[in-house]
Amino acid sequence: MPNAVEKLMSIDEFLIWERAQPERYEFDGLVVRMMTGGTLDHSTIASNLWTMLREKLRETGCRPFRGDTKVIANRGIRYPDVTVTCSPITGGDDVVPEPVLVIEIISPSSAREDRGRKKLDYFATPSIRQYAIVEQDERLVDLYTRTEAGWIDEVVVDDGTLNLSAIGVTIPLDAIYEDTELDATRRRADERPAPTA
Repeated sequence: MPNAVEKLMSIDEFLIWERAQPERYEFDGLVVRMMTGGTLDHSTIASNLWTMLREKLRETGCRPFRGDTKVIANRGIRYPDVTVTCSPITGGDDVVPEPVLVIEIISPSSAREDRGRKKLDYFATPSIRQYAIVEQDERLVDLYTRTEAGWIDEVVVDDGTLNLSAIGVTIPLDAIYEDTELDATRRRADERPAPTA
């Protein structure tokens, strides 16, 4: 008999099954994948984004969540690194209702999924207005924004600023990459000549 991971499941069946597991899993409507850990830079970037969003969204009715909360995207369940909703929430829930912004921090191992199936799932979710793919190995963010004509992509690099128009917030890349290997102040310090004796 196939186990729960090998059977076709509905979203509701998956949620019941996954809540009973000690690990976290994503579900794309067909395949269940166990979530793995990330690098320290990945965690730092996620913390930087969440902290900035938390501060800028105070008293707006919108709230950011870290990667331990789920979203229903298209016909699947995802754990974005950062999610923002402007809908009322219930504290005991583990699914973020009607996300308006989803952010994924990618590495070479996750890039294909984040730029492929996940992107399509996020694009097919009506509440999502923006999807940001943040590179952790270079100062680059792909920001997709839903418009009446379809999705547009803006690439933000180097010392640019991320314009999260869906929630009325801007975040400089310097703040996103602070305390990582790509920290601008660290890069500038590395470029300084070494002191002489």
